[in-house]
Amino acid sequence: MNILNYKLDTTNELLTSRIGLITPAHTIQVLDLSKTIDQYFPALGSNCALKASTFINTLRPLHK
Repeated sequence: MNILNYKLDTTNELLTSRIGLITPAHTIQVLDLSKTIDQYFPALGSNCALKASTFINTLRPLHK
């Protein structure tokens, strides 16, 4: 298993609602979910369409 090297500095700044995004992002990277998503979702017929994994990973930060 690959462990990402994150260093957290001490700060007095307020935490934002996006602080919890690091865990799903790490899980997606470790499990290589982008590759699996692209494998099981149908390919789009247009050459200017987004891959399924790109579309899903873009929506993930919008979820509350």
